[in-house]
Amino acid sequence: MPDPGGVVLRRAAVVTPHGLIRSGYVVIEGGVITSVGEEPYRSAEGLEELDLGGLTVGPGFIDTHIHGALGVDLVKATVEEIAKLSEELPRFGVTSFVPTSVALPREDLVRFCRRVLEASGRAGGARILGIHLEGPFLNPEMAGAQNPEYVRPADVSELEELVKASGGLVRSVTVAPEVDGALKLVRSAAVKGIVVQIGHTKATYSKTVEALIAGASKATHLYNAMSGIHHRSPGAALALLRADNAHLELIVDFVHVVPEVVGFTIDYAGHRRVVLVTDSIAATGLPDGTYELGDVRVEVAGGIARLAGKEILAGSTLTMDRAFRNVLSLGYRLDQAFYMASRAPAESLGMASELGTIAPGRRADLVILGSDMSVAATFVGGRLVYAREDFAGSVARG
Repeated sequence: MPDPGGVVLRRAAVVTPHGLIRSGYVVIEGGVITSVGEEPYRSAEGLEELDLGGLTVGPGFIDTHIHGALGVDLVKATVEEIAKLSEELPRFGVTSFVPTSVALPREDLVRFCRRVLEASGRAGGARILGIHLEGPFLNPEMAGAQNPEYVRPADVSELEELVKASGGLVRSVTVAPEVDGALKLVRSAAVKGIVVQIGHTKATYSKTVEALIAGASKATHLYNAMSGIHHRSPGAALALLRADNAHLELIVDFVHVVPEVVGFTIDYAGHRRVVLVTDSIAATGLPDGTYELGDVRVEVAGGIARLAGKEILAGSTLTMDRAFRNVLSLGYRLDQAFYMASRAPAESLGMASELGTIAPGRRADLVILGSDMSVAATFVGGRLVYAREDFAGSVARG
């Protein structure tokens, strides 16, 4: 296993912010990228070398909206289960993630925040970047798969309590602009540096613009559970699309958003604004069956999750590597797909100076892809945290 003290990834196709280096190298020292360039590389004493033989190296995927996977429902998980999931997510190319809540009683959200805080210090795989509170400040008529019993007006004091319980780890909060107290909460959160996302809403176009002016900067799973686009009654989706500085979450499983609309969104808004997310639940990576999302029952059939006995989508079983490949299947370039899976998520959280690109000074969080764009290996902080069985055999150690 490469030592995070020093390793050089050699003879790889390297995706950088300035273009693809077809035969390049990446130098990692102390968990940070210190040099990127085109072969040949002049060996430095004390650095281990890995010959990647033409595999592709890109910035690790960042999932900013995830409820669970592999049997773990994050809002109910123990500290140990959350930490264990961090070790499993790198198999999907994920190097960092934001555990995401659903609407729950106040005391349950406090416990969730405390558990994620503790787990963040134990995570041995993908980094825990913070907490996304997707609820409880939603429109109950647009609760989707969330329990409307726990949806409530926006409350600055509750948000402050959750921020305190998380040790300041709350990084984003979803708000429906039309609920009581929403704009006050948007302003308060924005001042604190918390990313405000607009979602689970019936807001009009003008009310959404009001929230954007107040400090909101991101859409929660654009189109899903929000007022859409109508030629006489434009809603939240259109306002968010037209807001040049707003990032747009997209669940690219081709179920939540069909390919034609995915393509329209990327072409209209530009790939730099699109943030690929999974919205994945505990069923992800497991067979069809019955699962839970918070305290609601979910049935998964054909890989599609719906509320039990209803046609309402309930999160997804999508993984970040599949979302990445789905975007490529629509004809977008490799660098554009990496931007949507890595750099745009980092930018949407205000963390682009640390994560999301391969450049000197950035954390060495990297995904290595095979010729079919499947995940061969994943590095977090320069440490190999996942390797497919055939990866070791393809790597010559210098």
